[in-house]
Amino acid sequence: MKQLIAVIYTLIALLPLVATPQGNNAGKCPAVKVQAERLAELNVPRYGHTVLLLNGEPTVIGGHTTNFVPTPTLEYYKDGKWHLVQTAFPHDDGCAVELSTGKVLIMGGHKENMGVGQSFEVELYDPLTHTSEGLASLDIKRAMLSALALDDGRAVIAGNWYHKDAIEIYDGNISFLPVKGVSFGRATPFILQTAKDDAIIIGGMDTVGHQITHPVADRLQGEPCHVPLLEEWRIAPVYILWPSSTAFIGDKSKGDYSYLLLITNDEGQPAIARVTNGEFTLLPTDVPIPRSSQWGEIYYKGILVDQHSQRAYLVGDDASHEAVNPITSTRAYVVIIDYTKEPAGLTFCYTDVLDDTDIDNIILTADGDLMLTGGVPHGSYFKPTAATWLIHISPRSQAAASSKSFSFLPPWAWLLISMSIMALCTILILQARRRRRSHPQEPVAAVHEQAPVITQEAPATEHLEEMDGQENYAELMRRICQLMEEQRLYLNPALKMTDIVVALGTSRTTISNCINLQRGCSFPQFVNTYRVAHAQELLRNQPDLKITEVSLSSGFSSEASFYRIFKSITGTTPTDWRLDNKA
Repeated sequence: MKQLIAVIYTLIALLPLVATPQGNNAGKCPAVKVQAERLAELNVPRYGHTVLLLNGEPTVIGGHTTNFVPTPTLEYYKDGKWHLVQTAFPHDDGCAVELSTGKVLIMGGHKENMGVGQSFEVELYDPLTHTSEGLASLDIKRAMLSALALDDGRAVIAGNWYHKDAIEIYDGNISFLPVKGVSFGRATPFILQTAKDDAIIIGGMDTVGHQITHPVADRLQGEPCHVPLLEEWRIAPVYILWPSSTAFIGDKSKGDYSYLLLITNDEGQPAIARVTNGEFTLLPTDVPIPRSSQWGEIYYKGILVDQHSQRAYLVGDDASHEAVNPITSTRAYVVIIDYTKEPAGLTFCYTDVLDDTDIDNIILTADGDLMLTGGVPHGSYFKPTAATWLIHISPRSQAAASSKSFSFLPPWAWLLISMSIMALCTILILQARRRRRSHPQEPVAAVHEQAPVITQEAPATEHLEEMDGQENYAELMRRICQLMEEQRLYLNPALKMTDIVVALGTSRTTISNCINLQRGCSFPQFVNTYRVAHAQELLRNQPDLKITEVSLSSGFSSEASFYRIFKSITGTTPTDWRLDNKA
């Protein structure tokens, strides 16, 4: 029966691939069509803005609007609509970074209309109160800059456009202090943390828009370093700020500062670089990254990581969308990267044509889907769009879509499944008959005589994997809970089922079956109930504690996963729960 079920599920999983696009090399990669949903439009059409997830709310900051005029506004998405907030200054092609305090540093941008000049201006935005106020001045006036928040409240800043570049640092208070020059200037560089108080600066584009071919990275501490991998490969140019924090796959608690970056070679083949503590290596993949589909060449923009589902998304759109005679609609392409495997598994996803949008400004939502905001689909910086799209790419969204697709399978698909089931049933019946002929004298009772006898005493750990009675599972569940509560294992974001297995001297199957039967959930769901309960205690008793600190203190690997899991268990966000449950 297990064989039968496995084959049926395999057939169902393969059905979406029957009509997948077969381009030059997309066919080498499993392909799935994903759904996209148009959401409420922004209040202000914009491009050149920064997009962050703050307190679980997608937030677009700055940019310019119609007629290439910088807009001194930001917007956050809540309850199905966008809410407009006035900012202290405009920040067209500026930069925004969430600090460890939970507040957001918004900096720089073009000084005048039509992307002219650079700005010194800085402000601080509080996503809890949705208010912003002027803060200080950058050490160097900048546009198309980048920033990295450090754990101690400071931030590293670099990058510029048509102006000199250097490294400076925000001291966590009001001052921006010069640190050092750079080996050569970069626009929208990646700033990657390599240690608790160190980082490297690297990029694909210089301050006048040319692709960088020098295999050199600058360092916050120490001299510039040579990167051998970049002798053959290049960092893909990024014209819109793509925060490096969105590509983080490491674990800071273990000193692992790892990122994924999009790279290309001289032939235009895209690949993925894994950067761990400043060391660059090529991420092996089970198939090459598709360069085209049946509709033409694909133009990739960058990578976003969902640490909760432990997969990354390489996003792109139709290359013709970037041409001299641009189009007003495009398909979105997403390559799902299962980076925990060796080699990493790739799945190629595509949408229907999306009207009035592009994918330069994209964010991973708290639910694990991709949101597109604004852009210039008409090919003119004078005519940005206010359109917002949601691409349902999360495992939960894909499962729902597969279920829906299965309900409406065409007749030929049902026929294929029915024939397969009948064939498998025939095989199983024949196998059963052969077994009976080969053991004609074997009494049924003999099977029961060989079964282990379970006494009323507590079983030894070496026999736990053989337990199948509810009383025994209840005892094991008590021991699991005792271990979790006494040692507070749930506060470790890297906790694995194997940790429990080793501590109790049993097997993964036994632990999994026990939790499933006793609590009706999986091991991760079981652990997350403890984490959410701990977070609720902090939210209730420590009202001054920042949401980011609550997330990290409760064992969650990221704030995005914290929001998603907290809401799935309690039905509300951490912020709203705190307001409703004040001590």
